Amino acid sequence: MDDRSLMPESGDVSDVRQIAIRKVRNGQPSNQLVLSAASATNDAVFPNILSLYVCDGASIADVTFGKGVFWRKVPEGKYRLFATDLASGTDCRNLPYEDAVMDCLVLDPPYMHTPGGNAHSSHTPFESYYANNRTSASSDAKYHDAVLDLYFSAAKEARRVLKQNGVLIVKCQDEVCANRQRLTHVEIINELSQNGFVAEDIFIVVRTNRPGVSRVVRQVHARKNHSYFLVFWKNDGKSRVWRSPV
Repeated sequence: MDDRSLMPESGDVSDVRQIAIRKVRNGQPSNQLVLSAASATNDAVFPNILSLYVCDGASIADVTFGKGVFWRKVPEGKYRLFATDLASGTDCRNLPYEDAVMDCLVLDPPYMHTPGGNAHSSHTPFESYYANNRTSASSDAKYHDAVLDLYFSAAKEARRVLKQNGVLIVKCQDEVCANRQRLTHVEIINELSQNGFVAEDIFIVVRTNRPGVSRVVRQVHARKNHSYFLVFWKNDGKSRVWRSPV
């Protein structure tokens, strides 16, 4: 399939990336708010993120679409969705889109390497898809550094295809690698903040069930039972504006 046929036409969506000031008048009291942390599933949290940061009708490239879990509770037709992934032949580090055409990009690659069998069986193993980046955009990085390399390379490509002030939504999880805590969300924020993105928001998703492992001799670190959605926006480095979908 030629993904260039999915390109948004110029002028298709008239400036869905609206800019607004933070001051809000005439508000009403409410506790029906989007919260920064929830014990929930990804498909319950993801629509709330879109409601805050992406306008209706926006063009969104989900470049690690997989089974489309994030989109299960998003009304069909609310956005212009361009769904690709490695399994369908499109590498998130080498997208078939022209420069500055997308309003939003969603990135959720396998986010941990999997030594020791089924220690992370609830998540798709990084190696089964990328095998230390065996695909066209190869790298000498290994283990957790290979995971980071994938995120950083995909973010660079995301910056290319996003419009100015476009939104990048990144899903990730911290991990322990070689008995060392790797705070993946911090590493991603630090890297992207130095390379054309502004970190705008963070959402913590706590698993609704209790994780386990096949065999425990002695627990050394806390078992991770939460993950993150990180929200960035593309910035030209010359100005600081606040994005609003309304």
